Amino acid sequence: MTDALHKTLTAFSLALIAAAAVGLVTELPLSGVFASFEAKTLDWRYGQRLDRLAAERGGAPLEDIVIVDIDDRSLDKLGPFSQWPRTYHAQVIDYLTSGHALAIAFDVLFMEPSRDPAVDDSLAAATYRSDIVYHAMAFSAASPDIFLYAMDAPPEGFRSERYSLALPPKVAAHFPSTERMDGKVVRLYNAAAGIGFVNFSPDDDSVIRRMPMFISFAGRQYPALSMAVIRGLFNLSAEHIQIVPGKRIVLSPPGLPGRQLVIPIDKHGRMLINYLGTMGTFRYVSYYDVLMQRVPAELFEGRIVLVGTSAAGLADIRPVPFQGAFPGVEIHATIIHNILTQQYIARPHRAFVYLMALALAVLLAIAAMLLRPWQSGPLALAISAGYLILAFQLFARHAVWLEVVRPLVIFLFSYLAVFIFRYVEEERGKRRIKGMFQYYLSASVVEELIKNPQMLKLGGERRTATALFSDIKNFTTVAEGLSPEELVAQLNEYLSAMTAIVFAHQGFLDKYEGDAIMAVFGVPVPLAEHAVNACRAALEMQRRLVDLRQRWLAEGRPQFYARVGINSGSMIAGNIGGEQRFDYTVIGDSVNLASRLEGANKTYGTSIMISEFTHQLLNGQFVTRELDLIRVKGKALPVRVYELAAEHESELSEQKVRTLRTFAEGLAAYRERRWTAALEAFRAALQLDPEDGPSQVYCQRCTLFLQEPPPADWDGVFEMKTK
Repeated sequence: MTDALHKTLTAFSLALIAAAAVGLVTELPLSGVFASFEAKTLDWRYGQRLDRLAAERGGAPLEDIVIVDIDDRSLDKLGPFSQWPRTYHAQVIDYLTSGHALAIAFDVLFMEPSRDPAVDDSLAAATYRSDIVYHAMAFSAASPDIFLYAMDAPPEGFRSERYSLALPPKVAAHFPSTERMDGKVVRLYNAAAGIGFVNFSPDDDSVIRRMPMFISFAGRQYPALSMAVIRGLFNLSAEHIQIVPGKRIVLSPPGLPGRQLVIPIDKHGRMLINYLGTMGTFRYVSYYDVLMQRVPAELFEGRIVLVGTSAAGLADIRPVPFQGAFPGVEIHATIIHNILTQQYIARPHRAFVYLMALALAVLLAIAAMLLRPWQSGPLALAISAGYLILAFQLFARHAVWLEVVRPLVIFLFSYLAVFIFRYVEEERGKRRIKGMFQYYLSASVVEELIKNPQMLKLGGERRTATALFSDIKNFTTVAEGLSPEELVAQLNEYLSAMTAIVFAHQGFLDKYEGDAIMAVFGVPVPLAEHAVNACRAALEMQRRLVDLRQRWLAEGRPQFYARVGINSGSMIAGNIGGEQRFDYTVIGDSVNLASRLEGANKTYGTSIMISEFTHQLLNGQFVTRELDLIRVKGKALPVRVYELAAEHESELSEQKVRTLRTFAEGLAAYRERRWTAALEAFRAALQLDPEDGPSQVYCQRCTLFLQEPPPADWDGVFEMKTK
């Protein structure tokens, strides 16, 4: 299985687990919390939808339902509502009936009889004469503390069989139930064409988004006012109403064969209200104008009329998704309109939502698994934003409520699951890499491998770096005087000290070859001053070796002297080898030259030799002495070489400084073929420092050239015959 396929399958599994976990949490312990958040997202979507609907209507109100509004003007003209005689309502009923209204529904509760029974008789008579009047009723919970006890039957004389259903217990259990039926004006109720409750069923945040179609009381189910109007309009008896709990109510009007009205409901028997606009979406007419017959009766012909209030003081103003104060009567009008026009808010099946969310979550998870965060992050945001835009557009244009909270949480948890997995795997990989290489590589190299595990694969890249080779002078001779155990112990002490210095200067320990050390500065971690770091490491290695020799001398152990060669340039860095065995190393001519320079120290009696390429990168930061222009074995072009003496001149004795200057004078004369002057300068340098190897070498050359001068085309290059 390829690595990409393995990661893809892992991402798919993580997305599936995340989706299942979110599904379980949102369906069981936190279902209410997620439902509340989802409902809020529905509220946010209404703005764009209502603007679109208003634009389609051209700002005109809907005319098929008219609201006779007990508004502030009516209260101002007729006085406080509590003081209105019920004969006003009788007059309004008669006038609306004369205008051939289709139905008249009062969203007004007549709870107690009037002081004058004749007034109630007048209203009941008008209701009975009209035969199209629907009155409101209210249910409430029992409150024994104030002597309002649960009722086992409706008020005496109320014709409950006419206005309610007797549904099977399994079906009735899916509707809310109540303990009390309020209202005592039984004669008025019995005169109505229908009775319906006006109790709203707000969500936990008090916003009215749904309306129960029936409420169970004393073993029977009573309709909402809107449902009562629909029943009366189509003459629907119990056999014309089919209820599929948690799904739909199917109405089959007897006078309209083949036509059905379907009302989608939830598991609590509630219809999701499809609001059509802000207050005033339906035609409003002032109650006072109707009472005074200032509105033509013909206005109401063939229309459903609801009598209610928009006056804040009458306590029938409700919060809805898009508006904090909305007349309750217009909510009932909206429900009736939804049913008659069969225009509802559609909700895709939950399985479809889960599958779509899972598909997108899998895509996100795969992206998070295969891409870097700066690539997968924007993609995750784009997918989430695209999903939100889709959800908002579906609602605005087609009244489709596509869930957003649960899918977005699935997206988030899938994305996080992959990142947690990657973090755990990377940490495990880090521990594995550290366990494999912590004894062989510097901390910086290990960290680079942790950041880029692909470096462990075969292959390499061209880098500019500095190679350092170190070897112990006459190691074979020194080793002969030690037992194997003693040799290994002293060599380990030496290599440990030198390796620590390499690491301290951010170098990469390429390998040990017996007593030899190969280190590189600038790989695998790029290093701006790789040449400077290499030279500092070489100088510190020599200083540390002086300290070691002092201790070894005191312990009676042999002395180690080391030579160092340094060169900077282009080289190939990477894993070199086969599939089963490979090493991270560097190769190339620049590396080989560093090795040659280490050996060239033997010719000049020096300890640290650097190439002109390294010298150029030091920018005068170190004290160096030009040694020669040499052509190493196997190379056609000569290279200028330098001795690395110190980082600062203050670290050298005055005698050593004078030696270096005198040597430079001699080298200048040597290059000009002034052998006698050069010889005198080199001898003067030896008088200052009799152990100065380069001066000894050039004294021999000048003596030779005085006896046998080089040819006229001599270029000053010294040919190295050995490695």
